[in-house]
Amino acid sequence: MASNSHIYSASSIVDLVKEYNGGVIPDTSQEIENIYSEIPEAQKDRYIYGKNMLLLNFNIGNAVADIKVTGIKELTNIVEEDMQWMPAPPGTAVTITGNNVVFIEVITALTSGRVAMTFLGLVLVLIGLFVVYRDWVKALVPVIPMVIVIGWSGGVMSLLNISYTPLTATLGALILGVGSEYAILMMERYFEEKDKGLHPMEAINMASSKIGSAIVASGATTVFGFMALLASPFPMISDFGMVTVIDIVLALLATFVVFPPLMILLDTWRDKRKGSKAAEKQTEIKKTNSGGRDMTRMPRKLRQKND
Repeated sequence: MASNSHIYSASSIVDLVKEYNGGVIPDTSQEIENIYSEIPEAQKDRYIYGKNMLLLNFNIGNAVADIKVTGIKELTNIVEEDMQWMPAPPGTAVTITGNNVVFIEVITALTSGRVAMTFLGLVLVLIGLFVVYRDWVKALVPVIPMVIVIGWSGGVMSLLNISYTPLTATLGALILGVGSEYAILMMERYFEEKDKGLHPMEAINMASSKIGSAIVASGATTVFGFMALLASPFPMISDFGMVTVIDIVLALLATFVVFPPLMILLDTWRDKRKGSKAAEKQTEIKKTNSGGRDMTRMPRKLRQKND
């Protein structure tokens, strides 16, 4: 209690023994055993388990809501350090337990795999898009902005001091599925406009103007729906609602800011590459038809003669 402000009081069988012995601890173990026999079982059960285990309870108040998961973990580490500086008597051992300790272990186990979950979701979305489109550009373009959003989300959580929980740890994979939808809709509209003969810049502007309002409306309904979770008195639920709202807003931002230049860049690069390959193929065909000679470098009169 003296070493940590979040431990307000401590209770154990010692308090009951003192109460039944005039406020002092007896000198011999036999006296203590005699007092144990006088204490009602209902009171002893709170602190004694069998014949070889005693429980020391720490009152940490509303620490779960005040200092959250990170603070509880730090508090646990402090108590463990105190256990090393003040070891248990010879022949006994001490360990820290309780609902909060178990909760921290569960949280750590669930959140430690968030990076693996995110990468697995990324690979699955990428494979799914490639199976549908048979085109690496169309498969990559919707995914790249969402990878950027995941990075932005982690930065915003750090700035707002929001810790990862079993719920928020899943948002990396979740935003890949939800946010990629916006980019896919924009991409499909872009190629429809481009097939009509529009220049890439004109096509992306037309796509944004025609389908942009629908995407914003769809994202807004998701945002407003999850904003209801902010009213939850349970920090884990409210944090999940906050992070979800932030991620959806970032996904919309990426769809209109990151996606358009990325789409034009990769699509233009692919068109140039296809054009270069087509030119090379045409040159090879000319060489083949001319018996292996490069007709483009022959004098005009000789080319006419060969023709």
